[in-house]
Amino acid sequence: MKYLVDTDIASYFLRGKYDLNMVFQQKGIDNLALSIVTLAELRVLVYRNPQSVINLPSIGSLSQTVNTLEIDETTWEIYSETKADVLTRGKTRGDLDILNASLAKQHNLIIVTNNTSHYEDLVPVENWTQS
Repeated sequence: MKYLVDTDIASYFLRGKYDLNMVFQQKGIDNLALSIVTLAELRVLVYRNPQSVINLPSIGSLSQTVNTLEIDETTWEIYSETKADVLTRGKTRGDLDILNASLAKQHNLIIVTNNTSHYEDLVPVENWTQS
């Protein structure tokens, strides 16, 4: 694995945007991972908007295709250190973003997101929605 796919990119992929299907294939499915946090956030989208193109079966299919990273004690330790650092620097970051960044640090992954400002001073990031 090389990349942790953030919720926005997973959402765009499931909606067929930005030719991400081709990008995922080019990068190699084995090089991609989702976090359990991202899967939960995608489910929120489904429950909030049941008529969406994104649905539980499509999320299930994606999670069976791409490796899913679980949260463990090491993740929480990295989260605690990262959250303390963010607070010490007076930055504002969402807890779920810090948790995803912690998983990326733990597994030495680049976060793929359209929201690069959420992560750019925490972990390496790429935006696959820009040509």
